[in-house]
Amino acid sequence: MDIRQKDLGLLLALDALLEKQSVSAAAERLGISQPAMSAQLRRLRELFNDPLLTPSGRRLVATSRALALKDELRQHLQDLDGLVRTHRDFDPATARKTFRIIATDYAHAVLSAGLAQHIAVQAPHCRLAFLPFAPKTVWHMLEADEADLAFVTGMKLAEARMRPGIEESFCIIQRKGHPLGKGPMSLEAFCSADHALVSPEGGGFVGMADRMLSERGHRRKVVISLPSFLLAPTLVSSTDLICLFPRRLAALHSDKVDVVEPPFETPTFRADLLWHSRRQHDPSHIWFRDLVGKLLTNT
Repeated sequence: MDIRQKDLGLLLALDALLEKQSVSAAAERLGISQPAMSAQLRRLRELFNDPLLTPSGRRLVATSRALALKDELRQHLQDLDGLVRTHRDFDPATARKTFRIIATDYAHAVLSAGLAQHIAVQAPHCRLAFLPFAPKTVWHMLEADEADLAFVTGMKLAEARMRPGIEESFCIIQRKGHPLGKGPMSLEAFCSADHALVSPEGGGFVGMADRMLSERGHRRKVVISLPSFLLAPTLVSSTDLICLFPRRLAALHSDKVDVVEPPFETPTFRADLLWHSRRQHDPSHIWFRDLVGKLLTNT
C-alpha cells in the first residue's frame, strides 16, 4: 500500500501508539476515542503488514518492526513540525535568510547603512542584497520571488501591494568655500552658476526644475549630466559646479559639501515600498517590510 493514498494523520497515531504502547493512552494523547484509535491501529497494521503492537500478558509491546520505525518516525514528524513552524513563525534571531531589495541608487544610499545595522543586531544570520532598479523588470522580479521589496519612485503597479515610504525634497550642494558663499542664494546666482544634473535615464540635461524655471521665464546652465546621484558629491566637492540634490542624501555627504537652500520651491518626489501579494502574509516578509518601514519613518 502507498502512504500517499493514506491519511498522514495515521503517522501521528502510530507515534502515539509506539510511545504509549497502549490504545487508550494513545487515544487520550491525541484527544480521540478509544474505538477511533483501535480503528487507526487496524489501518496501520494493514499499511505496514505488521501487528506493530502485540499482546504481552496484560499489556501491549512493540514488535521489532515497530521499534525499527519509532526513532525515524519521530524525526520525520519533528521535521514536518519544524517546516510548518518555519512558515508560521519567524524568529529573526535564529533565521538564516537573504532579503533582497530593488531600489535606485538614491534609495539604497539612504536606506542601506541603517538597514544593515539593524539586520546585524536583530537578524545576525541573515543577509541583505541591494538590487539595481530597472523599471521593465521590477514586477517580474517581485513575481518570481527574486526580490522581496521594491523601494521605488514614481512607479505604480496595480498588482502590487504598497506601503508609503518617504517624501523627498531638494537642496543645493556645492563645494566648501564656494565663491557663492553659504548664505541665501538669489535666483540670478542660481541660474548663472554651472550646474550638474542627475539624469537616471542617462544623458539628459533638462529636469523638473528646468520646467519650473521656464514657467517663470528663467533658465539655468546645465553643463554636466550624471547617471547617478552618488557621483555628484565627489564631482561638486572638487569644482565650482552646484547641483540640486535630494536632501536626505545630501546629509550623508556633509563632510564633502555644503548645503544651501534653493531660491525657489523645488519639486518633490515620493519613494514607496512595493511587494507581491503572495508575500502579504509571509511572517518573514512581514517582519522585514515592517523593519524597512520603521527605518523610513525615522529617516
